[in-house]
Amino acid sequence: MKEKIKNRLIFFLKYAIGLALLGWAAWRFDFTQIVDTIGSISITALLASLFLSLLSLTLQFRRWRYLIGRHSADYEEKDLLPAFFAGCALRLLIPGGHAEITKIFLLPGRKRGKAAAFVLEKYFETYLKFMLILIALPLILIEYRTILWGIAAIGIILYFFLPRLLRISLIKKYQEKDINYRQIFFHTLLFSLAVFITLVLQYFVLLNDSETISFFESLLGVIFVWGAGLLPISISGLGVRENLAAHFFGLFSITAETAVAMAFFVFLTNILTPALIGAFFIYRKRKTLKRAGREIRYTTKKIYRRYKSKSKTPPFLKGD
Repeated sequence: MKEKIKNRLIFFLKYAIGLALLGWAAWRFDFTQIVDTIGSISITALLASLFLSLLSLTLQFRRWRYLIGRHSADYEEKDLLPAFFAGCALRLLIPGGHAEITKIFLLPGRKRGKAAAFVLEKYFETYLKFMLILIALPLILIEYRTILWGIAAIGIILYFFLPRLLRISLIKKYQEKDINYRQIFFHTLLFSLAVFITLVLQYFVLLNDSETISFFESLLGVIFVWGAGLLPISISGLGVRENLAAHFFGLFSITAETAVAMAFFVFLTNILTPALIGAFFIYRKRKTLKRAGREIRYTTKKIYRRYKSKSKTPPFLKGD
């Protein structure tokens, strides 16, 4: 009960922080101009942006389907799309750190392989954001270039060693089928890079609709705006994204109002719209998700109790 209350408080606090940051951006800059900028997006830019948004969602879904197919042999193809959209909504609607992983419970059958697919999906999204920031920061913070690029080089090298780590027996016993992690890492990285490039193109089109910015400058700005999700102070980077957009696109002579307007518009099309679609599937599967929440909490407590009991067992009773 205490854990449930704690999760809800943290969830609502993050929403409050995100809305406060969004309000702060509206207060700092010309709110009327922000609204006018969104309203004045040309039909050409709007259609191009919506197409890129759809392309991004398609790539994300294909990555999800690819990972599930490689990790699990027990699922129905028809359940993948509802689970994918439900995951988009769970990030925004359900309190608690277990929220998005609940989407695997919309896929009938064994859950081990599906859980591994979810972990890899989140890993690559986080890894790519982090590495892109490490590569881009030296171009802005020139005095720290050697250190930051050194850390980035280490991160790139570690990427090639992780597939070996996942082949150890401890990991293998949780797998549903034989897995070629080197191949999976390569294809998943390609999917993740493609998602990033579509986002860069979306900002490039929208920003150039009212002002002027090069593709490379758009790429640098998007790296930091996309990385807003790494800061766990709001839901899906709400508010953080808009303020970062104002700062980093401002380095390339884009007005703060335009940067904030386009960042918020991308949030509406890329995050909020899929979440609304996902809310429909969550409503239809609400009973399944309630059982999933209980199952996740039960499993977590079971693992914790098992670990705790083992840690208290005297060494001479543990065996070899």
